[in-house]
This record gives sequence, C-alpha cells and structure tokens, in this order.
Amino acid sequence: MNSSNGESTEILSRIHKDISSGLLYTHNRINANTTKNLEAASFLYALIELLNEKGLLTIEELDERKKQVAGRLVKRFVDSGLGLMYQDPEYDKYTFDQEANVDCESRLAVCKAVCCKLPFALSRQDVDEGIIRWEFGRPYLIAHGDDGYCVHMDRNTYKCIVREHRTVPCRGFDCQDNEKWKIWIDYDKGMINPELVEKVDREIEGIYNGSIVKPKG
Repeated sequence: MNSSNGESTEILSRIHKDISSGLLYTHNRINANTTKNLEAASFLYALIELLNEKGLLTIEELDERKKQVAGRLVKRFVDSGLGLMYQDPEYDKYTFDQEANVDCESRLAVCKAVCCKLPFALSRQDVDEGIIRWEFGRPYLIAHGDDGYCVHMDRNTYKCIVREHRTVPCRGFDCQDNEKWKIWIDYDKGMINPELVEKVDREIEGIYNGSIVKPKG
C-alpha cells in the first residue's frame, strides 16, 4: 500500500513538473511577444505622428482606412481556422426554453443521427464547464470522431451520452424545418435527404480546409 502511494506521489510530482515547465515556457513566450508588440506599436505610432505633423495624412483618414483593413484581416484570420469560435449569441443551456420538439427516437433507424455530424461552435459556458469536448485543432468546435460523428454519441444506440449537459445547438436543432440542413425530403413520411451526408462532409472538409489535423477519437 505504501509502495503504491509512493508511486502515485512520484507520478503526480512528474506531472506537476511537466505542467510547470510548460507554463513557464508559455509565460516566457508571452513576455517575449508582448515586448515585440510594444516595440512595433511604438514605431507605428511614432510614424503616424510624424506623417500627421507633416500634413501627409489626417487622423480621420487613418481611422477610416483602419476600419477597412481590420475587416479584411478579421475575415482572413477566421477563414484561416486560427481564430477562436464561440456561439453567437450565447444562451444558458440549462434555462434554454426553445428546445425543438422532435421525436428522435422514432427516426433514428432512418436518419442514423446525422445531425450529430453537424459542426458548430461551443459556448463559453460549455468550454468553462469542461464536459463537452472540443477540437484542439479548431477551438472551440465540438469534437468529432474519425467516423464524422460527435464524440459524445453512443455508436450503438445513436443516443447522446451527455444529454443533460448537451449544447444549445443540440437542444434547439429542429430537423423538421431547417434552412441550412435539409435533412428530410418529406418529414411526415420519414424520407431522408440522400444528398445530406455529402453536404455535411463537404462542410466539415471546408472547415478544416486540409490544413488542420483532425484529432482522433
């Protein structure tokens, strides 16, 4: 028993040391990057002041151009997949009162829970709670397995294993009448849209854009 406790203590000590080393490296990089950013900002502001004093540009012109350039840069940053994604707008999922009224149980045999393949961003509540997993390569997109399904879906029953903590998009998604994802050709007759799976795969491929390694499992 004492030997087991000693091994556990040693393992925890190594983990703590590794985490501390990782945090130290991260903090050093943050400090180095902050220093470089301050140097660049100082140079930029000095240049703007000189140009303004010499009458080569006005602050009003600069502000207007800055808005235009900022819009282009934000779009490029988001398209690159490097930006953080959160739900917008965000709701408290535990008090969310717009849940979809869909009899999933009777439709799973046909749809195979294809909605659990759809990509979407988590909320800050989901991320802070730490129950819903997200893609490390694309924060904070809900995590999917190699088969394309959400990692929180039971592969045998097609049911959610974290149902009490499921996200707002999961609670509010209505497959009966959805403008973007037309799951059913005829909802009442239970006729699935055969082109939907291809559309979902194209959407996911577009999100990862071949440049982000999709984590396994």
